[in-house]
Amino acid sequence: MITPIKNNYYNQQHPSTFQPTFRGGLSSNAEKHFRKIEFCARKVVNTFSDYFQKQNNEQLYNDLLTVERKSPQYMRIMSQVGRLLSTPKELEINLEDKRIEKIAKSGKPHIFIMNHDRQTQDPQMLAFFTTLLSEEYVKTGQAHSCPRPRIILNEDIILSMDEQNKQIFEKMGAVPIDASLNSPDSRKNAVQFLSLVREFIRGESNIFIFPEGKNAIWKNMPLKNKFALGTGEIVNKLTDKMPEVNIVPIGFGYPKKGLFNKSKGNSIYIGETVTFRKEDNHIYSNVANLTSRHTDKEFVSFFNSRKEAILTEKGIPVEGKEIPYYINGILCENLRVCKDEALERLPDKKKEIIEL
Repeated sequence: MITPIKNNYYNQQHPSTFQPTFRGGLSSNAEKHFRKIEFCARKVVNTFSDYFQKQNNEQLYNDLLTVERKSPQYMRIMSQVGRLLSTPKELEINLEDKRIEKIAKSGKPHIFIMNHDRQTQDPQMLAFFTTLLSEEYVKTGQAHSCPRPRIILNEDIILSMDEQNKQIFEKMGAVPIDASLNSPDSRKNAVQFLSLVREFIRGESNIFIFPEGKNAIWKNMPLKNKFALGTGEIVNKLTDKMPEVNIVPIGFGYPKKGLFNKSKGNSIYIGETVTFRKEDNHIYSNVANLTSRHTDKEFVSFFNSRKEAILTEKGIPVEGKEIPYYINGILCENLRVCKDEALERLPDKKKEIIEL
Protein backbone atom coordinates (compact mmCIF):
# COMPACT_ATOMS: atom_id res chain seq x y z
CA MET A 1 0.00 0.00 0.00
CA ILE A 2 1.21 3.51 -0.83
CA THR A 3 0.91 6.00 2.01
CA PRO A 4 -0.85 9.34 1.39
CA ILE A 5 1.39 11.97 -0.17
CA LYS A 6 2.17 14.76 2.32
CA ASN A 7 3.18 18.28 1.30
CA ASN A 8 3.10 17.16 -2.33
CA TYR A 9 4.55 19.89 -4.57
CA TYR A 10 2.12 19.11 -7.39
CA ASN A 11 -1.00 19.52 -5.26
CA GLN A 12 0.27 22.54 -3.36
CA GLN A 13 1.35 24.54 -6.39
CA HIS A 14 -0.98 23.32 -9.13
CA PRO A 15 -4.38 22.34 -7.73
CA SER A 16 -6.11 23.74 -10.84
CA THR A 17 -4.94 20.87 -13.07
CA PHE A 18 -7.91 18.82 -11.84
CA GLN A 19 -10.68 21.27 -12.58
CA PRO A 20 -14.38 21.08 -13.45
CA THR A 21 -15.00 20.43 -17.12
CA PHE A 22 -16.36 22.93 -19.60
CA ARG A 23 -20.13 22.70 -19.79
CA GLY A 24 -21.59 24.56 -22.71
CA GLY A 25 -20.90 27.90 -24.30
CA LEU A 26 -24.02 28.07 -26.46
CA SER A 27 -27.37 29.36 -25.32
CA SER A 28 -30.16 26.81 -25.27
CA ASN A 29 -31.82 28.29 -28.38
CA ALA A 30 -28.52 28.51 -30.25
CA GLU A 31 -27.76 24.88 -29.51
CA LYS A 32 -31.21 23.76 -30.69
CA HIS A 33 -30.66 25.65 -33.96
CA PHE A 34 -27.20 24.11 -34.36
CA ARG A 35 -28.55 20.59 -33.70
CA LYS A 36 -31.26 21.02 -36.38
CA ILE A 37 -28.68 22.01 -39.00
CA GLU A 38 -26.37 19.17 -37.96
CA PHE A 39 -29.27 16.68 -38.00
CA CYS A 40 -30.33 17.66 -41.53
CA ALA A 41 -26.75 17.37 -42.78
CA ARG A 42 -26.48 13.87 -41.32
CA LYS A 43 -29.73 12.82 -43.01
CA VAL A 44 -28.43 13.92 -46.42
CA VAL A 45 -25.08 12.17 -45.98
CA ASN A 46 -26.73 9.00 -44.64
CA THR A 47 -29.10 8.83 -47.63
CA PHE A 48 -26.20 8.55 -50.07
CA SER A 49 -23.88 6.36 -47.97
CA ASP A 50 -26.70 3.99 -46.98
CA TYR A 51 -27.61 3.36 -50.60
CA PHE A 52 -24.10 2.45 -51.78
CA GLN A 53 -23.23 0.35 -48.73
CA LYS A 54 -26.43 -1.68 -48.92
CA GLN A 55 -26.04 -2.29 -52.65
CA ASN A 56 -22.57 -3.78 -52.21
CA ASN A 57 -22.78 -5.41 -48.78
CA GLU A 58 -26.39 -6.40 -48.21
CA GLN A 59 -25.54 -10.01 -47.29
CA LEU A 60 -22.98 -8.94 -44.67
CA TYR A 61 -25.42 -6.56 -43.05
CA ASN A 62 -28.13 -9.23 -43.04
CA ASP A 63 -25.69 -11.62 -41.35
CA LEU A 64 -24.98 -9.00 -38.67
CA LEU A 65 -28.68 -8.40 -38.03
CA THR A 66 -29.44 -12.09 -37.57
CA VAL A 67 -26.37 -13.27 -35.63
CA GLU A 68 -26.57 -13.63 -31.84
CA ARG A 69 -24.30 -11.18 -29.99
CA LYS A 70 -23.10 -13.95 -27.68
CA SER A 71 -22.13 -16.32 -30.49
CA PRO A 72 -18.50 -16.71 -31.71
CA GLN A 73 -19.63 -15.83 -35.23
CA TYR A 74 -20.63 -12.36 -33.99
CA MET A 75 -16.98 -11.36 -33.47
CA ARG A 76 -16.02 -12.59 -36.95
CA ILE A 77 -18.81 -10.57 -38.54
CA MET A 78 -17.87 -7.53 -36.46
CA SER A 79 -14.38 -7.78 -37.91
CA GLN A 80 -15.74 -7.77 -41.47
CA VAL A 81 -18.11 -4.87 -40.82
CA GLY A 82 -15.33 -2.92 -39.10
CA ARG A 83 -13.08 -3.25 -42.14
CA LEU A 84 -15.94 -2.14 -44.37
CA LEU A 85 -16.50 1.02 -42.31
CA SER A 86 -12.79 1.83 -41.89
CA THR A 87 -11.06 4.71 -43.62
CA PRO A 88 -9.25 3.79 -46.89
CA LYS A 89 -6.32 6.05 -46.01
CA GLU A 90 -2.89 4.81 -45.07
CA LEU A 91 -2.48 4.49 -41.33
CA GLU A 92 0.36 4.31 -38.83
CA ILE A 93 -0.42 2.31 -35.68
CA ASN A 94 1.88 1.13 -32.88
CA LEU A 95 1.18 -2.60 -33.22
CA GLU A 96 4.80 -3.29 -32.28
CA ASP A 97 3.92 -2.52 -28.64
CA LYS A 98 1.55 -5.54 -28.68
CA ARG A 99 -1.02 -3.74 -26.55
CA ILE A 100 -4.00 -5.18 -28.42
CA GLU A 101 -2.71 -8.68 -27.69
CA LYS A 102 -2.28 -7.78 -24.02
CA ILE A 103 -5.83 -6.45 -23.80
CA ALA A 104 -7.31 -9.53 -25.45
CA LYS A 105 -5.29 -12.02 -23.41
CA SER A 106 -6.14 -10.32 -20.10
CA GLY A 107 -9.70 -11.62 -20.25
CA LYS A 108 -10.84 -8.37 -18.55
CA PRO A 109 -13.31 -5.77 -19.76
CA HIS A 110 -11.81 -2.41 -20.70
CA ILE A 111 -13.03 1.14 -21.24
CA PHE A 112 -11.54 2.78 -24.34
CA ILE A 113 -11.37 6.58 -24.58
CA MET A 114 -10.55 8.47 -27.80
CA ASN A 115 -10.03 12.12 -28.73
CA HIS A 116 -12.68 13.59 -31.01
CA ASP A 117 -10.86 15.98 -33.36
CA ARG A 118 -12.54 15.07 -36.65
CA GLN A 119 -16.10 13.91 -36.25
CA THR A 120 -16.34 12.60 -39.84
CA GLN A 121 -13.20 10.42 -39.58
CA ASP A 122 -13.19 9.41 -35.90
CA PRO A 123 -15.83 6.67 -36.39
CA GLN A 124 -13.74 5.15 -39.21
CA MET A 125 -10.63 5.14 -37.03
CA LEU A 126 -12.63 3.53 -34.22
CA ALA A 127 -14.01 0.93 -36.65
CA PHE A 128 -10.48 -0.06 -37.65
CA PHE A 129 -9.34 -0.41 -34.05
CA THR A 130 -12.37 -2.54 -33.13
CA THR A 131 -11.60 -4.70 -36.18
CA LEU A 132 -8.08 -5.38 -34.93
CA LEU A 133 -9.37 -6.11 -31.41
CA SER A 134 -12.12 -8.43 -32.70
CA GLU A 135 -9.60 -10.32 -34.83
CA GLU A 136 -7.29 -10.71 -31.82
CA TYR A 137 -10.13 -12.15 -29.73
CA VAL A 138 -10.87 -14.63 -32.53
CA LYS A 139 -7.19 -15.54 -32.99
CA THR A 140 -6.73 -16.24 -29.28
CA GLY A 141 -9.81 -18.47 -29.13
CA GLN A 142 -11.98 -16.07 -27.13
CA ALA A 143 -14.68 -15.30 -29.68
CA HIS A 144 -17.27 -17.11 -27.54
CA SER A 145 -16.47 -15.38 -24.22
CA CYS A 146 -14.79 -12.01 -24.89
CA PRO A 147 -16.50 -8.71 -23.98
CA ARG A 148 -18.75 -7.41 -26.74
CA PRO A 149 -18.45 -3.75 -27.79
CA ARG A 150 -20.66 -1.03 -26.36
CA ILE A 151 -20.09 2.32 -28.07
CA ILE A 152 -21.52 5.47 -26.46
CA LEU A 153 -22.87 7.74 -29.21
CA ASN A 154 -24.79 10.99 -29.46
CA GLU A 155 -28.39 9.89 -30.00
CA ASP A 156 -28.74 12.38 -32.89
CA ILE A 157 -26.46 10.10 -34.93
CA ILE A 158 -28.84 7.16 -34.48
CA LEU A 159 -31.99 9.24 -34.99
CA SER A 160 -30.70 10.52 -38.35
CA MET A 161 -30.44 6.95 -39.72
CA ASP A 162 -33.05 4.86 -41.47
CA GLU A 163 -34.55 1.93 -39.58
CA GLN A 164 -32.20 -0.74 -40.93
CA ASN A 165 -29.06 1.23 -40.14
CA LYS A 166 -30.36 1.93 -36.63
CA GLN A 167 -30.68 -1.83 -36.14
CA ILE A 168 -27.18 -2.39 -37.57
CA PHE A 169 -25.54 0.17 -35.29
CA GLU A 170 -27.42 -1.10 -32.25
CA LYS A 171 -26.32 -4.65 -33.11
CA MET A 172 -22.74 -3.36 -33.32
CA GLY A 173 -23.16 -2.11 -29.75
CA ALA A 174 -24.19 1.54 -30.16
CA VAL A 175 -25.63 3.08 -26.99
CA PRO A 176 -27.36 6.39 -27.79
CA ILE A 177 -27.32 9.11 -25.13
CA ASP A 178 -28.58 12.68 -25.00
CA ALA A 179 -25.35 14.65 -25.49
CA SER A 180 -26.97 18.10 -25.34
CA LEU A 181 -24.76 20.82 -23.89
CA ASN A 182 -27.82 22.40 -22.29
CA SER A 183 -30.31 20.41 -20.21
CA PRO A 184 -29.61 16.84 -21.34
CA ASP A 185 -32.12 14.14 -20.41
CA SER A 186 -30.24 12.98 -17.31
CA ARG A 187 -32.87 10.40 -16.32
CA LYS A 188 -32.76 8.69 -19.71
CA ASN A 189 -28.95 8.77 -19.73
CA ALA A 190 -28.83 7.30 -16.22
CA VAL A 191 -30.86 4.29 -17.35
CA GLN A 192 -28.48 3.70 -20.27
CA PHE A 193 -25.37 4.04 -18.09
CA LEU A 194 -26.78 1.74 -15.40
CA SER A 195 -27.22 -1.01 -17.98
CA LEU A 196 -23.70 -0.39 -19.29
CA VAL A 197 -22.17 -0.58 -15.81
CA ARG A 198 -23.93 -3.86 -15.03
CA GLU A 199 -22.70 -5.45 -18.26
CA PHE A 200 -19.17 -4.19 -17.66
CA ILE A 201 -19.05 -5.54 -14.10
CA ARG A 202 -20.11 -8.96 -15.39
CA GLY A 203 -17.30 -8.82 -17.97
CA GLU A 204 -19.79 -8.90 -20.85
CA SER A 205 -18.81 -5.68 -22.58
CA ASN A 206 -16.03 -3.25 -23.44
CA ILE A 207 -17.09 0.40 -23.38
CA PHE A 208 -15.96 2.90 -26.03
CA ILE A 209 -16.27 6.62 -25.25
CA PHE A 210 -15.40 9.91 -26.92
CA PRO A 211 -15.16 11.90 -23.63
CA GLU A 212 -15.38 15.29 -25.35
CA GLY A 213 -18.83 14.51 -26.69
CA LYS A 214 -20.47 17.61 -28.12
CA ASN A 215 -17.80 19.79 -26.55
CA ALA A 216 -15.68 18.68 -29.51
CA ILE A 217 -17.17 21.58 -31.51
CA TRP A 218 -14.78 23.88 -29.61
CA LYS A 219 -11.78 23.12 -31.79
CA ASN A 220 -9.31 25.53 -30.18
CA MET A 221 -10.13 24.71 -26.57
CA PRO A 222 -7.71 22.56 -24.53
CA LEU A 223 -8.76 18.93 -24.12
CA LYS A 224 -9.02 19.25 -20.32
CA ASN A 225 -11.75 21.86 -20.73
CA LYS A 226 -13.82 19.62 -23.03
CA PHE A 227 -13.42 16.31 -21.21
CA ALA A 228 -16.92 15.39 -19.97
CA LEU A 229 -17.25 14.61 -16.28
CA GLY A 230 -19.40 11.56 -17.02
CA THR A 231 -16.30 9.50 -17.80
CA GLY A 232 -14.83 10.07 -14.34
CA GLU A 233 -18.21 9.38 -12.75
CA ILE A 234 -18.53 6.00 -14.49
CA VAL A 235 -15.01 4.97 -13.47
CA ASN A 236 -15.59 6.11 -9.88
CA LYS A 237 -18.78 4.02 -9.60
CA LEU A 238 -17.00 0.99 -11.03
CA THR A 239 -14.18 1.19 -8.45
CA ASP A 240 -16.82 0.45 -5.77
CA LYS A 241 -17.79 -2.78 -7.53
CA MET A 242 -14.55 -4.14 -9.02
CA PRO A 243 -10.99 -4.78 -7.80
CA GLU A 244 -9.67 -2.57 -10.61
CA VAL A 245 -10.97 -0.58 -13.56
CA ASN A 246 -8.89 -0.59 -16.74
CA ILE A 247 -9.05 2.27 -19.25
CA VAL A 248 -7.13 2.37 -22.54
CA PRO A 249 -6.54 5.83 -24.06
CA ILE A 250 -6.34 5.79 -27.86
CA GLY A 251 -4.93 8.83 -29.61
CA PHE A 252 -6.15 9.67 -33.12
CA GLY A 253 -3.72 11.80 -35.12
CA TYR A 254 -4.63 13.74 -38.26
CA PRO A 255 -2.33 15.80 -40.49
CA LYS A 256 -2.87 19.53 -40.73
CA LYS A 257 -4.75 20.50 -43.85
CA GLY A 258 -2.75 22.30 -46.50
CA LEU A 259 -0.87 21.96 -49.78
CA PHE A 260 2.50 21.54 -48.12
CA ASN A 261 1.51 18.79 -45.73
CA LYS A 262 3.99 15.89 -46.02
CA SER A 263 1.91 13.28 -44.21
CA LYS A 264 0.42 10.44 -46.24
CA GLY A 265 -2.35 9.48 -43.86
CA ASN A 266 -3.60 9.26 -40.28
CA SER A 267 -2.23 7.71 -37.12
CA ILE A 268 -3.52 5.73 -34.14
CA TYR A 269 -1.55 5.43 -30.92
CA ILE A 270 -2.79 2.76 -28.50
CA GLY A 271 -1.74 3.81 -25.00
CA GLU A 272 -0.75 1.85 -21.92
CA THR A 273 -3.71 0.82 -19.79
CA VAL A 274 -4.65 3.26 -17.02
CA THR A 275 -5.73 1.30 -13.94
CA PHE A 276 -7.74 2.72 -11.05
CA ARG A 277 -8.46 0.84 -7.85
CA LYS A 278 -9.97 1.69 -4.49
CA GLU A 279 -8.41 0.68 -1.19
CA ASP A 280 -9.53 1.97 2.24
CA ASN A 281 -11.77 4.44 0.38
CA HIS A 282 -8.73 5.96 -1.37
CA ILE A 283 -8.36 5.99 -5.16
CA TYR A 284 -5.07 4.81 -6.66
CA SER A 285 -3.90 5.30 -10.23
CA ASN A 286 -0.95 3.76 -12.04
CA VAL A 287 1.43 5.97 -14.01
CA ALA A 288 0.46 4.40 -17.39
CA ASN A 289 1.45 6.82 -20.21
CA LEU A 290 2.70 9.64 -18.01
CA THR A 291 6.35 8.73 -18.46
CA SER A 292 6.18 10.06 -22.02
CA ARG A 293 8.22 13.10 -22.99
CA HIS A 294 4.90 14.73 -23.91
CA THR A 295 3.63 14.56 -20.32
CA ASP A 296 3.01 17.82 -18.47
CA LYS A 297 5.78 18.26 -15.90
CA GLU A 298 3.17 18.67 -13.15
CA PHE A 299 2.04 15.06 -13.65
CA VAL A 300 5.65 13.90 -13.77
CA SER A 301 6.14 15.57 -10.38
CA PHE A 302 2.92 14.05 -9.07
CA PHE A 303 4.00 10.45 -9.72
CA ASN A 304 7.65 11.20 -8.88
CA SER A 305 9.01 8.03 -10.58
CA ARG A 306 6.45 5.80 -8.84
CA LYS A 307 4.32 3.25 -10.68
CA GLU A 308 1.22 4.07 -8.62
CA ALA A 309 -0.03 6.97 -6.47
CA ILE A 310 -3.03 8.01 -4.40
CA LEU A 311 -5.09 10.85 -5.83
CA THR A 312 -4.58 13.66 -3.32
CA GLU A 313 -5.24 17.36 -2.83
CA LYS A 314 -2.50 19.10 -0.86
CA GLY A 315 -1.43 15.75 0.54
CA ILE A 316 -4.94 14.72 1.58
CA PRO A 317 -6.68 11.89 -0.35
CA VAL A 318 -9.63 13.20 -2.33
CA GLU A 319 -13.07 11.98 -1.35
CA GLY A 320 -16.72 12.15 -2.32
CA LYS A 321 -17.83 14.38 -5.18
CA GLU A 322 -14.27 15.51 -5.94
CA ILE A 323 -13.08 12.04 -6.99
CA PRO A 324 -14.53 12.08 -10.57
CA TYR A 325 -12.71 15.36 -11.31
CA TYR A 326 -9.39 13.88 -10.28
CA ILE A 327 -10.01 10.69 -12.25
CA ASN A 328 -10.80 12.91 -15.24
CA GLY A 329 -7.55 14.79 -14.73
CA ILE A 330 -5.50 11.59 -14.93
CA LEU A 331 -7.46 10.20 -17.89
CA CYS A 332 -7.40 13.47 -19.80
CA GLU A 333 -3.63 13.82 -19.49
CA ASN A 334 -3.11 10.20 -20.59
CA LEU A 335 -5.33 10.79 -23.63
CA ARG A 336 -3.61 14.07 -24.50
CA VAL A 337 -0.23 12.32 -24.37
CA CYS A 338 -1.50 9.53 -26.67
CA LYS A 339 -2.86 12.10 -29.11
CA ASP A 340 0.54 13.84 -29.19
CA GLU A 341 2.24 10.47 -29.73
CA ALA A 342 -0.12 9.80 -32.65
CA LEU A 343 0.61 13.20 -34.21
CA GLU A 344 4.33 12.56 -33.89
CA ARG A 345 3.94 9.24 -35.73
CA LEU A 346 1.89 10.42 -38.72
CA PRO A 347 2.92 8.27 -41.70
CA ASP A 348 5.35 9.64 -44.27
CA LYS A 349 7.70 8.13 -46.82
CA LYS A 350 10.16 7.02 -44.14
CA LYS A 351 7.68 5.02 -42.07
CA GLU A 352 6.14 1.60 -42.46
CA ILE A 353 2.40 1.93 -42.89
CA ILE A 354 -0.64 -0.30 -42.87
CA GLU A 355 -2.98 -0.34 -45.87
CA LEU A 356 -6.56 -0.53 -44.66
